[in-house]
Amino acid sequence: MENIQTFFLKVSARCNLACEYCYVFKHRDLSWKNYPPVISKENIILFADRLREYVVAKKLKDVYIIYHGGEPLLIGKSVLLEYTDIILNCLKDKACVEFSLQTNGTLLTDKFLKESDKRKIRISLSIDGPEDIHNKNRKMRNGAGSFSRVFSGIQKLQKYPHLFQGVIGVINPNTEPEELLAFYKAASLYNIDLLLPDANYERPPEYRDFSPNIYKNWLIKAFDVWFETYQDLSFRTYEHVLTRLLGVDASSDFFGFGKLSYLTIETDGFYHTTDILKVAYENASAMGISLKNTTIEDAANHRKVEDYNNLLAKENLPQICKSCDVIDICGGGSLPHRYSEANGFDNPTIYCQEMRALITHAKQRLTDEIDKELAREKRAVNAK
Repeated sequence: MENIQTFFLKVSARCNLACEYCYVFKHRDLSWKNYPPVISKENIILFADRLREYVVAKKLKDVYIIYHGGEPLLIGKSVLLEYTDIILNCLKDKACVEFSLQTNGTLLTDKFLKESDKRKIRISLSIDGPEDIHNKNRKMRNGAGSFSRVFSGIQKLQKYPHLFQGVIGVINPNTEPEELLAFYKAASLYNIDLLLPDANYERPPEYRDFSPNIYKNWLIKAFDVWFETYQDLSFRTYEHVLTRLLGVDASSDFFGFGKLSYLTIETDGFYHTTDILKVAYENASAMGISLKNTTIEDAANHRKVEDYNNLLAKENLPQICKSCDVIDICGGGSLPHRYSEANGFDNPTIYCQEMRALITHAKQRLTDEIDKELAREKRAVNAK
């Protein structure tokens, strides 16, 4: 196993929002109910010691820690800063530790951001679009929309552009792509990762039963709007497709291939592979080992990590994927979207038709653009 340098530290197993599509709390894995609401100081100290041990053994110069949840700020902003200092002090003179925080933005304050700046904690934030779009799914626990609080958090965070990593959202296929991208641009949100709603063969995508092409049509329409008007916005999914079409290796949660490049530690101190598997089945990510009884090196070499990586390998994809002309871009699709009780992960993504249509369309648009550029260059040469 290659060295692990990134760690998702689940500091909270609860959230102050009740998003309809949440893969942690609203899908098939309900094990979160058994986790401590927040990670303990004891487990933070133990993690820091394990990380120091691993860094020294592997002679690592850099490691990356991503605070995650639930909503990580529910642990308490002062507590999170204290835990950051514990880790920094433990790794002092051993490796450079970079921190980031994935938050819904509702609990951000100017004071916390000022302290985060001192520790260089970078922050990404979840927002689905303008108020009417965002509030359809991202609601407070009392049912009220969360947009005003989220956008207030964004405005605070934008005072620290060097900390702001970008925004993550979930696609609602009933929205107009032009409205969505215009909002992101007007709000000066230039780094965007929009994801399809998590689904699989046991829980198919919403709306598709009565509108089979709804996601396919949205992805293609949004691609055209972005390609023609909004390429100043970094739209990760579409950039991934184009770079892969140009032969550049790139990774994305939209697609398959690659290897597990990180480990996850839940609030109880147990190691997991990746929590995106929560959409598959109960404890799909659980490794059954903890910080108390297992080193990071042994966790990185655990059979569950090996099994996960084998599922991503091209030679292990379903036969239907191996014969597909876009396999080198799609890679079978996002792993949790491949799950069924009958076949496990031996299926193409539940979004197979969408992936193939999007990639085929993007390839044609890219080919047309290259042909136009070559024609312009030829005319320019002939005009001389």
